[in-house]
Amino acid sequence: MILFKLVSRLPFWLLYIISDMMAFFAEHILQYRKAVILKNLQNSFPDKSKKELQKIKSRYYKNLTDVALESFKLLSISKEEFTKRMKILNVEKVNNLYDKKISVIATTSHLCNWEWMLAICAVHFKPSIDAVYQQIQNTFFDNLMLRIRSRFGSIPVEKKQVFRESLKKRNIPHVIALVADQSPPVHDEQVIWAPFMNQDTVFYSGMARLAKSFKWPIVFGEMRRLRRGYYEMEFKDICNSPEEYRDDQIINMYAEMVEASIRENPESWLWSHNRWKREKPAD
Repeated sequence: MILFKLVSRLPFWLLYIISDMMAFFAEHILQYRKAVILKNLQNSFPDKSKKELQKIKSRYYKNLTDVALESFKLLSISKEEFTKRMKILNVEKVNNLYDKKISVIATTSHLCNWEWMLAICAVHFKPSIDAVYQQIQNTFFDNLMLRIRSRFGSIPVEKKQVFRESLKKRNIPHVIALVADQSPPVHDEQVIWAPFMNQDTVFYSGMARLAKSFKWPIVFGEMRRLRRGYYEMEFKDICNSPEEYRDDQIINMYAEMVEASIRENPESWLWSHNRWKREKPAD
């Protein structure tokens, strides 16, 4: 833990020099998940040339190492410095719901720095935030990530406990924050298939089921990098009355928003994740 705290205290200019070296090593020496990254890019952007895909791949490695090191900064960065680097354009969209005593599900994707997104929401939201996470098997890194994700007041909630915690807080306006574009485990049968990035893609159905159970609106947090170390985000409505939609309709609306964000900034998404490891079952 001491090592990560020391890294978190490095000035940003030095942090990015280290990030550049890490990105070079990951891409050219280690060739970290090169086959997975290229396969994902080729299937998602069949219209792009090999040169264009290689360019996205190289920029992705730098995005990956930047996000990792920036996340460690949350162990020590001051609120004053952090709020200069991370902005929310329309925080009132969530705070107005709180004023009306309405809870909300705030979802996003693995685009840019999702850990910073959670932290800035904790700074500016009126309601408390239940941050959904999946427990890491390694105890040290699990504790490390819990410290990062609870910075500025978020409350980490393991995904298996989300529904139970929501029942406890059903009369208390709060926010459930989750990243919903990861691939569900193969054994998980509560899934929904949707078209995404030119491929049939499986998604967790939990977001839709949770929203419909409690009739909580869903918003999407879209994040973009302005320049290195500086970001902004904006909330967009997915649906205000989820009970009026089928589960698959909600997931499709979410998938469309994520895809639009990726196509705008393709190097900023998590391409090294084996997102399409499951094939859609035959009808």
